[in-house]
Amino acid sequence: MKIRTATGADLAAVHGLECAAFGEHGYPDFFLRQAWDLWPGSLLVAEGESEPLGYVLAGRGEARNEGWILSLAVAPAARGQGLGRQLLQAAVSALEGQGCARIKLTVSPDNPALHLYQSLGFIEAGRETDYFGPGEPRLVMVRS
Repeated sequence: MKIRTATGADLAAVHGLECAAFGEHGYPDFFLRQAWDLWPGSLLVAEGESEPLGYVLAGRGEARNEGWILSLAVAPAARGQGLGRQLLQAAVSALEGQGCARIKLTVSPDNPALHLYQSLGFIEAGRETDYFGPGEPRLVMVRS
């Protein structure tokens, strides 16, 4: 599977993956477009035969040495093939290449991807009980 920088032509498919993975908590299409403009090269896709099968969005944080994984999603039919791991590794490498010594992300405590993050060196740094509102907890994870 080829991991590459997203193009403008990929944005609709990326938004579809975002909505399928995160429903009402997914980023709107206009945010994904603005993120693509703001952080050139930080929206990566796993290229399928006709459209992206997964993507990761990463960006630098307020501190110059801190990055964030903002979103990671893989199409349901493509899960279990290592695409999420490849995308996450590519995003981590890109952020490190930009001088990010700390990389953060948030994840639901019951998200199966939690094991992926832990296997790549992310550790729990905190927990927010109502991150998206009442009853919507998220773990804050950090890789240093």
